[in-house]
Amino acid sequence: MTDNQRRIPLYLQIKRKLIDRIHNGDLSPGDPIPSESQLMQQYNVSRTTVRQTIRDLANDGIVETRRGAASRVKEEPQEDLHNPGIVHHELGTGFSVKVLRSQFMKEHSFAKKELELREKEQVYLLERIRLADGYPIGLQQLFAPVYISDMLTEKENEWFDIFPVLGMHGINYSTIKESVTAIIANRDEADLLGITSGDPLIEINRVTLGEDQNPIEYSKTKYLPSAFNYRIEVGRKY
Repeated sequence: MTDNQRRIPLYLQIKRKLIDRIHNGDLSPGDPIPSESQLMQQYNVSRTTVRQTIRDLANDGIVETRRGAASRVKEEPQEDLHNPGIVHHELGTGFSVKVLRSQFMKEHSFAKKELELREKEQVYLLERIRLADGYPIGLQQLFAPVYISDMLTEKENEWFDIFPVLGMHGINYSTIKESVTAIIANRDEADLLGITSGDPLIEINRVTLGEDQNPIEYSKTKYLPSAFNYRIEVGRKY
């Protein structure tokens, strides 16, 4: 493995290899990709790494995932497909979530503005602690229009990332807009994350647009700096 490869997360390395197989004709649209167990054995990586690979492929519209069925190639990637410019992910293994709140609200005007909802409309809020190996690494508030809520409330205490869930229901994103801010934890956040009030946190604000360019989710996630990797990569092809 070269020094350059060591700097690239394992899930991206595997993703590039699978994309190469699609370009080479080893895998065609409609073909199943290797199972999680096969990929784990072939590349000697954890199930978490394999699932991150499949999530990324699904988010890019390259594979299609269905519950209880093999993931299949959806379409051939464009030759000029690039890294979106930013690579970030939680650090650790054994990812899970703990639901704090799951409800419909008429408040949260800022979230409704980001989702382009009318003031009288309700917005769905899912607030969860994100954990790695049972330890808190982040606190997330995720807002969505009411029509999205049924997709999210099903097993809301099990799924970790929203995009594979939406993808299974035929909803794919076209654009993701994120901003990153350094903040300090207030007393409630500190208690939930097991830190001291005033400790630093990384806040990621994200708005996701669907294929019709309408917002489908807005989230605010506050991470422990030690549990999050954020890196910019510009102009690198898969």
